Amino acid sequence: MGLSKTVLTAALKWTLSLATSVFVGLGLVFRRLWEGPSFFHVTPRPSPPSILYDSKWGKHAYMDIKSQGIRLHYVEAGDRSKPLMVFVHGFPECWFSWRHQLTHFAKTHWVVAVDLRGYGDSDKPTKTSQYKTNLLVEDLRLFIQALGQEKCTLVAHDWGAALAWQLVIFHPEMFSCHISVNGPHQGAFRNHLYQSWKQLFKSWYVFFFQMPWLPEMVCTNKDLRFFNKLFKISKEFDPSPDDVIEAYKFYFSQKDAFTFPINYYRNISFGDTREFPRVKVPTLVVWGSKDIYLNKDIAILSANECERAKVKFVEGASHFVQQEEPHTVNKHIQDFLHELPGTN
Repeated sequence: MGLSKTVLTAALKWTLSLATSVFVGLGLVFRRLWEGPSFFHVTPRPSPPSILYDSKWGKHAYMDIKSQGIRLHYVEAGDRSKPLMVFVHGFPECWFSWRHQLTHFAKTHWVVAVDLRGYGDSDKPTKTSQYKTNLLVEDLRLFIQALGQEKCTLVAHDWGAALAWQLVIFHPEMFSCHISVNGPHQGAFRNHLYQSWKQLFKSWYVFFFQMPWLPEMVCTNKDLRFFNKLFKISKEFDPSPDDVIEAYKFYFSQKDAFTFPINYYRNISFGDTREFPRVKVPTLVVWGSKDIYLNKDIAILSANECERAKVKFVEGASHFVQQEEPHTVNKHIQDFLHELPGTN
């Protein structure tokens, strides 16, 4: 990329970052004055809630990836002799976002849901530069490789899906199939963003997250009320919705817990214009149709980057579709696996 384009891209990024920050910052000041000193209070949560250690989800374990200098936490269930299915979460989640998939697919697979670096019980390096995309992708590559099966089914959402697209593009030999849940192919997203004002406005938070401190203040105020608004927890699938929300609040109430995930955004290369090889791994794109962060068009555009792909929309579901409509998502995944030999 030429110098002039680099300067223009940087200027645009910081202009949008400052504009969103001024708007959000003024709102924070007003709300602090209106609601009082308790506005920024976060209740200490020294002990995890029991729901995180319910045995029905699986067994907790850790893996040291020495070449990366990182220790990753994961939850596994099912028979290790069966086909491997790996789940990768997005922002702001953790392994727990796949709880309904773990219980469902443990009947037919060895299921593993990992906490990405900076999340949950995985290691949390302190430097912003330690959350560059290439490091995150390599964490996952080595983690999956160390599980010991020749191939696996890779299921990923949001940021996890962004990393998963990189894996199936550059390491297709590791995967029998790939399920992307409300997570765009990098090239498809970039091209759509350049052409869609609607998507640019939906992506306001990406620019806002470039700023220091302020994003963390937004996410943690009012004792992490953020999570009460973000997730639609249904009693149909989670009999105790408050316990589910409290599980997330436990993880994200810890010191600097939002800084590490937001550092993923702070390492986005806005000037990346790479063209990617077509995806050879059979792919299913599952997409909640009411995603307020990503246009539906991106699901189709992402599938178009694949040699073999299907798209299944879950009508009325939000960005966090695997938690909101687990039965529908599980059925779409299961039907897709039945079409492919050796995956079930």
